[in-house]
Amino acid sequence: MFSLIGIVGHLSNAILAFGTGFRNILYLRTSLIIASVLEIIYNLFVSATPFWTPIMWSFLIIAINIFQVIYFLYQKRFLNLSVDERKVFNMIGSKMGILNFKKLMKAGNWDTYPKHKQIITENEATERLFLLVDGEAEVKIKHKHITTIKKGNFIGEMSFLSGDLPSAHVSTLTPSKMLSWEKGKLRLLIDKNDDLRHEIHSIFSNDLILKLINQNKKGII
Repeated sequence: MFSLIGIVGHLSNAILAFGTGFRNILYLRTSLIIASVLEIIYNLFVSATPFWTPIMWSFLIIAINIFQVIYFLYQKRFLNLSVDERKVFNMIGSKMGILNFKKLMKAGNWDTYPKHKQIITENEATERLFLLVDGEAEVKIKHKHITTIKKGNFIGEMSFLSGDLPSAHVSTLTPSKMLSWEKGKLRLLIDKNDDLRHEIHSIFSNDLILKLINQNKKGII
């Protein structure tokens, strides 16, 4: 049987473990704060003498993350984003600096596409990189269904990074809204800004990893 304080300790570690899996930075920071508060309670009462070293470190973690949450909320308010831009911010913007996010938004164009609209054609050069903000898209190779792209994912990032021709067809499954960038202009933008280049490449890498995980779950690769 677990004691009450033992349950608090287990709960603290469970929140910490699951919280680190959040992609949303606000959820991540909040989970760290809650886990640290529970960790303080656990170390205060688990024995007759409190464990002051982990307690002090937990207070430091709480202070750092409270500051980060406040700064994050300030950024969101400062950005004064439209509804669509706020969606993008929640998808990728929290992983970027505020000024770089603004530059990326300014460089992009918004478009809406009907159902079954061809976005990318296999082995044909495309001049644009897309972010699916609303809707769904289908990936096919040689007319065979490979996977479905959900909102929040990029389309064409592999060919953008490698410079190769697209290796698959991509078309919308539903009416969709996308933010797109002209590849040449985006390359010029990130070549002038090392921080933006690192942030963009990190976002692309995370996007590709999630797509590979999704394909593996479906037994595609």
